[in-house]
Amino acid sequence: MFHIIIALDYEISGDGTGDVYHHVLEPTWTLFDVCQQHEAKLTIMVEIGEVWAFEKTENCGFGEHLGYDPGVEIRRQLVEAVQRGHDVQLHLHPQWINARWENRRWVLDYAHYHLTDFGHGEVVTLLRRAKEDLETSLRPHCPDYECIGFRAGQWNTEPSRPYLAALRAAGLKSDTSVFKWGYANNGAVTYDYRNAHSNVHAWYAHDDNINQPSSGEGILEVPIATELTRCLSMLTPRRLWLARQYLREDRNICAAVREATRNQGEPQRSIHGFKRFFGWHAKKLDFCKLTVNQMLSMVGRLMKQCENQKKSLPVPLVMIGHSKWVGAEKALGGFLGLVRKRFGDNVRFSTYRDFVQVYTAAARPEKN
Repeated sequence: MFHIIIALDYEISGDGTGDVYHHVLEPTWTLFDVCQQHEAKLTIMVEIGEVWAFEKTENCGFGEHLGYDPGVEIRRQLVEAVQRGHDVQLHLHPQWINARWENRRWVLDYAHYHLTDFGHGEVVTLLRRAKEDLETSLRPHCPDYECIGFRAGQWNTEPSRPYLAALRAAGLKSDTSVFKWGYANNGAVTYDYRNAHSNVHAWYAHDDNINQPSSGEGILEVPIATELTRCLSMLTPRRLWLARQYLREDRNICAAVREATRNQGEPQRSIHGFKRFFGWHAKKLDFCKLTVNQMLSMVGRLMKQCENQKKSLPVPLVMIGHSKWVGAEKALGGFLGLVRKRFGDNVRFSTYRDFVQVYTAAARPEKN
C-alpha cells in the first residue's frame, strides 16, 4: 500500500520576512478546504521556533505591527487542524530560538543555524519542550494526539550522530528531512543525501549515518519522495517565479550565517547555487512547484519502481510544500482529484502520524 502524506512546512521566510496571515494562516485554511473536498489529510510541520518568538512578551511589537496576535491565531489554527483530523508535527529553524523583534524587523540568531550548533543538552531540552508544548495544547482537542516526527530546518541533519541522539533523547520517533540525491555544503547548509538508502522507502536510521539503515530500531526516517532528473526538463513558469523568491532568501541567509560565524571562506552565490538549473537535480514531490501532470506522472513512476522492488512494508509518498509559497491549492486539488482515479486502491491518504504507526506495526514482525 502506498501512503500519500501531504506535509506542509508551516512558516514565514527563513530570514524573518513575511506576513503570518498571508504566508501561513490563509494558505493553510485554503489547504484544509482542498483536502476536505478530496477526503485527504494534511500534516502541518509547524515551525515551533517562530511560534515561540511570536509569543515572547519582549517581541509584542510584531503583533502590533501586524495588527493581530500571530501566536494566538496560529494556536487556533493548529487546534482546528487536529479537530478536522489533520496532523501537526515539528519543524524548527534554530535561528528563531533567540530571535528579537527590533526596529520593525526580525533579528535572527544566525550563529545557531544548525540544530547541532547548540550543545546536546540544549538541543534535547528544546525538542522536549517543543514536543510537550504541542501535546499539551492539542491533546484536549484530540485525545490520541502525539508529537512523534521532526523535520530539520533547511534539511540540516549533519552530523548525524548528535542529531539522531537528540531526537531519541527527546522522545521523538521519526524524522522526515532526507531526500535522496540532495546535497549542499557551504557556510549555511550542510547535508549529503546522495547515498541515502531510498528515495521513497522508509528505514530505521543507523545511529552514525542518517542515510543508512540500522539492524535494530532507532529513528524511523520517512524520506521526502524524490526523483533524479535533469533540472531543465522540469522548469515551469511557477517554478521560475518561486526561484526568484527562494534564491534571494537563500543569498541573504547565507551571508548572515557567514557573518555570524566569522566564516571568511569563498562567498557563495546562494545556498543551493545556480548549478541547480543545469545537470542533474533531486526533484521532490513538491505540490507548490510541480504541475498536476508532473505530480501524477511522478507518483506513477515511483509506484512502478516500488512494485519492481517487491517490498512488503507500506510505502510513504511524502509530498512537501510551504505555506509561504502561496497559490499551491489549485495544483494540489487537481492532483488529489485525479490520483485515486488513476491509481485506485493502491494509494491512500494518510497523516504522517498514521503512517508511522502503520509502518511500525508492520515492521515489528520482521525484526523478531
